Amino acid sequence: MSRVAILGLGSSGVAAARLALAHGASVHVSDLRSDAKAVAQAERLQQLGAEVELGRHDLARIADTDVVVVSPGIPPTAPVLVGLKERGIAWISEPEYASRFRRGPVIAITGTNGKSTVTVLVAALLRAAGFDAVAGGNVGSGLAPAASELALDAADADWWVLEMSSFQLADIERFAPDIGVVTSLAPDHLDRYASVEAYWADKARMFDNASPASRWVLADQPEVLELPGDAQGERFVFSTGHGGSSLHHAFERDGRLALKLTPDGPDEALIDRDQLPLLGQHNVANALAAALTARLAGASVEAICAGLRTAEALPHRSR
Repeated sequence: MSRVAILGLGSSGVAAARLALAHGASVHVSDLRSDAKAVAQAERLQQLGAEVELGRHDLARIADTDVVVVSPGIPPTAPVLVGLKERGIAWISEPEYASRFRRGPVIAITGTNGKSTVTVLVAALLRAAGFDAVAGGNVGSGLAPAASELALDAADADWWVLEMSSFQLADIERFAPDIGVVTSLAPDHLDRYASVEAYWADKARMFDNASPASRWVLADQPEVLELPGDAQGERFVFSTGHGGSSLHHAFERDGRLALKLTPDGPDEALIDRDQLPLLGQHNVANALAAALTARLAGASVEAICAGLRTAEALPHRSR
């Protein structure tokens, strides 16, 4: 990957360019924007050694590289991507690129709702357990860095916890999380997708590179449970609605959150629901998903309980 093209000067594109430059690549960055912010970002990357073009995408120049990294805001119908496809040239998303510089385990979290909260909470629970865990990816409001920032600054962390959007998952190639989480599914982004099924299909790409060692944390929702298809790996289900049946591994029973990792194993009691600082039934589900994920990643019950008791709502969430 000695010649890298980056399409888009958003935070993920800038991070990918910095990562590529840090690893000695020749970097070409382009963006259709030419506003003051884009100019400032371009100047910073040029100072680091990148070639930057604003106001257009030079298809011939982009095609003459070893790898093309595309920002999530660029839809597959964009002329530059249509042109690359016509030339038989594939592209990848920024988290896919960043993961190629990561040798440790990765947790990937996707879903229509709850994924930002669960991403930040999983990382917090793992840190409460003594792990060096960092959150990143598609987390909004600047609450966590792009995956490429992690590759630059936290490549050796014990755990990466990445929020992955459908746009980012659409353009993976080898990305294979050790633990993958689907928080929920609902119709969304229909301005970009022709149908809800197409949107869900991009979410399902998280399972493309599954192995027998993969572990999947899934909401007890028919669409979510069907999403992995016949992907390899072990499935774990969280639910708030059934009091913890034999099919559930994280649940609420009699006002208390609990885990049960194996059918024959004991219930692992966590905290009472009224001890959870996060309000609303949706946050009970988020807490269960995060607790189950952290437990599978090696966190102790005691650390998970401590982390849940001090959990904070994200600044951009009202409840």
